[in-house]
Amino acid sequence: MLAYSPAYVAAYLDFSVYAAERGALTPRFIELLYVATNCTPTHMFDRGLRNHARQALAMGVTRDELLSVAATVSAMGIHSYLLTAQAVTDLVPEAGTEADPHAIQRAFDAHAALFGEVLDDVDVAVRVDPDFYLHWLNFVAAPVRGAKAGLSAKEAHLISLAVHAQCTQLNAAGVRHHARAAIAHGASVEEVLDVGRLISSMGIHAMVFALPIINDLTGLDS
Repeated sequence: MLAYSPAYVAAYLDFSVYAAERGALTPRFIELLYVATNCTPTHMFDRGLRNHARQALAMGVTRDELLSVAATVSAMGIHSYLLTAQAVTDLVPEAGTEADPHAIQRAFDAHAALFGEVLDDVDVAVRVDPDFYLHWLNFVAAPVRGAKAGLSAKEAHLISLAVHAQCTQLNAAGVRHHARAAIAHGASVEEVLDVGRLISSMGIHAMVFALPIINDLTGLDS
């Protein structure tokens, strides 16, 4: 990258370290955020995952903590159901009207315990199939419960916020859910904003990916 443009590299470094140097999140947790964003199903960047997992281990992060990050990321697929449930109820308004009211309330209560609030898209999804949503809640809570739990609820929501806000996902509903939940579990506004600031630098992967290929095609050493 330096051979391409020293000014570009300097500008990127200034941009990427802004939140790390001035922010509210520890270097250790920042590495966990980067582990999460590099292993998301919409990115799966092997080089980045290896690099940040290695740095996290060097900082004292445990294997269980790294796997708890991956487990937290693995729950992001629920938004496929949230989108579908909303579409179905838009098309067929009576969908879900026969669900057990007690099951609906159990799902609402379990969601509120984890997230702090039931937003409109979750309300719809729960009413369509409360039992399915309860199964997902058990799944998403696993990384913060039990002997293998490696994250606090606040940390899990900040990590989930990162994977929904990253440039390969940009899921506004997920950002709203997890920003609210992180704050409900004790995160400060600056910690939430730092997640967004830190993962904004993820766009550099376009250059990391493209540079060696372009150099190869144009006869330059990478």
